[in-house]
Amino acid sequence: MDKGIVWITTTWINQMKDYDAYLSPLRDYGFSIKIDSNGRDLTEEELIEGLPGVVATFPSGDPYNERTFKHAKDLRLIARTGVGYNAIDVEEATKNGILVTTARGQNANSVAEHTLTLMLSVSRELNIFDRKVREGEWGKIRKPTGYLRGNTLGIIGLGDIGKRVAQKAKAFGMNVIAYDPIRDERFVAENGVFYKSFDEVVENSDFLSCHVPLNESTTKLIDLNIFKSMKKGSFLINTSRGPVVDLDALEEAIQNKMISGAGIDVFPDEPIQGNRAIMNFDNIILTPHIAGLGEDACIDSLIFAVEQTLDFFSGRCPKGTLNKEVLENNKNVH
Repeated sequence: MDKGIVWITTTWINQMKDYDAYLSPLRDYGFSIKIDSNGRDLTEEELIEGLPGVVATFPSGDPYNERTFKHAKDLRLIARTGVGYNAIDVEEATKNGILVTTARGQNANSVAEHTLTLMLSVSRELNIFDRKVREGEWGKIRKPTGYLRGNTLGIIGLGDIGKRVAQKAKAFGMNVIAYDPIRDERFVAENGVFYKSFDEVVENSDFLSCHVPLNESTTKLIDLNIFKSMKKGSFLINTSRGPVVDLDALEEAIQNKMISGAGIDVFPDEPIQGNRAIMNFDNIILTPHIAGLGEDACIDSLIFAVEQTLDFFSGRCPKGTLNKEVLENNKNVH
């Protein structure tokens, strides 16, 4: 018996090897699978056109809002294959009896690895050395470079990802300080991390790395005043959410040498719109929102979404549920 369509619009799935093997439990359960993935999020119009008959979706940043939900008469589950859910109006989903889940924790190690990669790349100017070697230069470009050992990493947001970043940084011999309104005293004691105030972290870090969710209080959290307060010669790393960093302020900070550089994986508008100055600085490393796309993380996230789907339609509460009210109100269909 056909249980309905699971529509997978995750932007990266077509770049995975053998992804179909991870979807076989869905077919065994009786679902049909539809895949639309071209490396970008769907528009509202594309979403509206494709939703009829769909009972579950695996999206990246597709816009689930009041307008698109009006065309989602069959939809019962949105299973994100990532952590952020800013593109999903969870309240509106709840009104429509649609459960929303995320894959929290599945890509934490991947993001942490990418964070350290950006720190090493920008401080050691790897992009510049790579380009110049390809241009035929050698001897005159060899010079002392940046380093991590003994430097201080300041982490804003010591959650799942922030903790992994801290542990990896400690392995490099770094001093680690952190700010988070919710403290995990056991973790910091066991890992040699020290809590400081937000201002103290900003002012005393050689590398400042953001690992916060996007909400009203974190939008443009890193603004011009923060750049003015950062340590001379320091670096900013952002692998959390694009709007956390004010790009105009970052460009001004780089132009005026307030900081030495930055590693940025996420942006307020993706892809980057217009000919921004940020595109022209050698001391900013830019990556296209791929921190969480280690192959292992993609596999884990896809498997997790499949498990969430099977749990939900079997009458169990998925681990990554955001709006349990849907289950409590018995609006789900098994």
